[in-house]
Amino acid sequence: MARSLTILAIVIAVATARLTKTESPKEILAQVNKDSFGNSILSVLQLQLATGGPVGEIQILLNNIASQLNGDQKKADKVHESDTVAFEKIIADLEQEIAYHQTQIVALSNLRDSTTEALGEAEAEVRVVTSDIANNEKSFADESATRQSQHETWVRKDAEHVDQMDAIDEASKIVQHLQAGVAFAQLKSRFEKVQAKLMESKHALFKPLINALTQLASKVDNKSIIKILELLAQIRQQLVASRASLLATEERQAANWEVQSGHLQEEHKRLVERKAFLENSIVQFKVTIQEAVEDLEDQTLFLEDAEDSLAIQERWAAEQEAQYEAQTFEREQQLEVVERLQEVLTQKLSAASEFLQIREEVF
Repeated sequence: MARSLTILAIVIAVATARLTKTESPKEILAQVNKDSFGNSILSVLQLQLATGGPVGEIQILLNNIASQLNGDQKKADKVHESDTVAFEKIIADLEQEIAYHQTQIVALSNLRDSTTEALGEAEAEVRVVTSDIANNEKSFADESATRQSQHETWVRKDAEHVDQMDAIDEASKIVQHLQAGVAFAQLKSRFEKVQAKLMESKHALFKPLINALTQLASKVDNKSIIKILELLAQIRQQLVASRASLLATEERQAANWEVQSGHLQEEHKRLVERKAFLENSIVQFKVTIQEAVEDLEDQTLFLEDAEDSLAIQERWAAEQEAQYEAQTFEREQQLEVVERLQEVLTQKLSAASEFLQIREEVF
C-alpha cells in the first residue's frame, strides 16, 4: 500500500511538471525533483532500487494507474454520452414547446385581430340596422295613418251615399204619392225635410232635382212628376254606381295595405332578428377577444419560461461539455505523463544501477 502511494505521488509530481516529449530522462527527473515531495519520493525510490527492489513493480503500478485513467475516461465518456442524449431530448422537447407556444401566439393574435375587426363591423351594422328599424317603424306608422285616413274617408262618404240614397228613395215615395193624388199639403212636411237634406249635400248632381222639386211644390202636374221620377231614378243609379266605386277603391286600398303592411312587418321582423343576432355576436366577440388576450398573455409567459429553460439547459450543457473536455484533457495529460515515465523506466532505467547513476549525476 505504501509503495502504491509512493508511485502515485511520483506520477502526480510529474504531472505538475508540464513535460515535453523532447526532454531527457535527466531533465524529467530534475523537474520531478524540484518538488519537495517529489524529491522525497525519488529518494525513497532510489533507496528501494538500491536495496534490490525491481523496476517491474513500478511498471505494474504505472500500468494500473494508466488502466484506471482509461477506465475513468470510459466512464466519463459513457456519462457524457448519456447526458448528451438526455440533453438533446430536453432541448427537442423545449424547442417543440417553444414552437407550440409561438404557433399559439400567432393563432391567438390572428383571432384577436380578426375578431376585433368583426366586432367593429358588427357594431357599425347594428347602428345601420337600428336606423333601418326606426325608418321601418316610421314608414309603418305613416302608411298606417294614411290607410286609416282612407278608411275613415270611405266610411264618411259611404254614409253620405246611404243618406243621399235614402233621401232619393224618400223623394221618390213622395212624388209617387203626389202622382197617386195625395194632396201636397199632406206631404209637405216630408217634402221639406227631403228637400232640406238634398240641399245640405251641396252636390251638383242634386241641383236639377232641387229645382224640379221646388217647381213641383208650387205646381203639381203629371208631366213634372214623370220627369222628376226619371231624374230620381237616374240620380239613384249614379249614387249606387258611385258608392260601388268607392267600395271598390276601399277594398283595393285595403288589399294593398294588407300586402304593404305584411312586407313592412316582415322587414321589421327580419331587422329585429338581425339586430338581436348582431348584438349577441358583439357580446360573443367581446368575450372571444378578452379570452384571446388573456390566453395570449399566458402563452407569452409560457414562451418566455420555455425560452428561459432552454437557455438554462444550453448553459448547463455547455458547462458540462467544458467540464468533460477539461477532465478529458487532464486525463490525457496524465496518461502522457505515465507513458513518458514508463518510457524512462523501460528504455533508460532498465536496471537499478542506471537509475542510481542518473540520480547521482543529477542530484
